Amino acid sequence: MNCMIRHIVEPARLYLAWQAPDGTSHGRTRRKVAEIFTQTNGPTILRYLKDSPDYQAAFQAGFSGYPAFGLEKEVHDSGILETFLHRLPPQKRRDYKDFLRIWRLNPEVPLSPMALLGYAGAQLPGDGFSLVHPFDTGRPPFEILEEVAGFRHLPHAAELLGSLQVGQQVYLRAEPDNPYDPFAIRMELANQQLLGYVNRLQAPALHRWLQRPGINGLIDRINGTPSRPLIYVFLEVGKEFQVES
Repeated sequence: MNCMIRHIVEPARLYLAWQAPDGTSHGRTRRKVAEIFTQTNGPTILRYLKDSPDYQAAFQAGFSGYPAFGLEKEVHDSGILETFLHRLPPQKRRDYKDFLRIWRLNPEVPLSPMALLGYAGAQLPGDGFSLVHPFDTGRPPFEILEEVAGFRHLPHAAELLGSLQVGQQVYLRAEPDNPYDPFAIRMELANQQLLGYVNRLQAPALHRWLQRPGINGLIDRINGTPSRPLIYVFLEVGKEFQVES
């Protein structure tokens, strides 16, 4: 199975997300601490969201800013895209096209720096940072490759991991009574068994498409380590799956 992203949603903005380290009392909730956007005929901006509840919670959990952009300034306007692109493999690498395919991106389709960062996430092991495409400008049909949030914290995660298969159908369902997030979207298997959740920073935008035209999901890959398994689901908003052989 090889699903590919066929409809690129150009992001109007990206979120800079941060997670506290493993083993802390603050948990691993992904917090939105800044937004990145490009001004019309102007530079790309990084703006810390210092008045937001997410930022305040991250700060209490030990967030001290992105290393290249200190908290002494709320707004930064120099070297934003260049800095985050360094978190991705350079395009001159021989395996760069393979890197794009891992993220289900067609190497022959040009991408803006914002789109590339949004779809690839620019996440490195250890520092807790990632970039999140909110898909708030998306119009069906479009596709997303999504890491399942919260899987490894499920009480039955180890048992469930052994039964999962690439290509397995995944169903999305709103969970408005979630005590932590009224916009939470569950990912479930055919028996309504909880697999995990949609990225909480993308869930608000995806809510509008859950019922009509609908969102289809398939397990795309299973990797990581036994202690930190990673499950990725390929989502298609408003269209039946097209799978390349």
